[in-house]
Amino acid sequence: MKTSKVICITGGIGSGKSTLCQLIESRGYSVYYSDQRAKLLMNSQHNLVQSITDLIGESAYESGTLNSSFIADCIFKQKDLKLELESLVHPLVKEDFLIWCNESGDEIVFKESALVLETKDKNCHFIVSVIADENTRIERVKKRSPEISESRIKEIISTQYADQFREKHSHLIIENNGKVDELEVKVDYLLSKVI
Repeated sequence: MKTSKVICITGGIGSGKSTLCQLIESRGYSVYYSDQRAKLLMNSQHNLVQSITDLIGESAYESGTLNSSFIADCIFKQKDLKLELESLVHPLVKEDFLIWCNESGDEIVFKESALVLETKDKNCHFIVSVIADENTRIERVKKRSPEISESRIKEIISTQYADQFREKHSHLIIENNGKVDELEVKVDYLLSKVI
């Protein structure tokens, strides 16, 4: 099995890491979106579905589909429950990523994950943190998820690593307070550092 060089892209809610990854994809590179893959597994992997239902209750799924907002509410209030859920999901995502890497056959792949630093992800050869001002992050989240209140967004931000921590534990920091064309230039810079 050929080993890929893994560039991990991380950042807090609303920082713009997904936008950065989409720009990387548009340049022909493969990107693994951890959150999307986790949700896919949580919807399709029978044993995982059963384990989540046992842990959180029947309301974890609605008409056979993951009830993400209900689960988010549950785990936001109960740290132990959050850790238990992560212990069910993370090993499967890790395995899924390795399979995906092998199938891609690419020498360099990108992995988007909000939890790179929290989980001390051993797959990362190079860590890029995307950061943005809090007000910018709040506006982005409100725009894409108007159902989430501003106070809830601030609560979520307060539970995530501060930018100072990210700066200390990343190989590269990308500030993303501007428009997409400004981010395009920073993507080119990032690629020049890792390719």
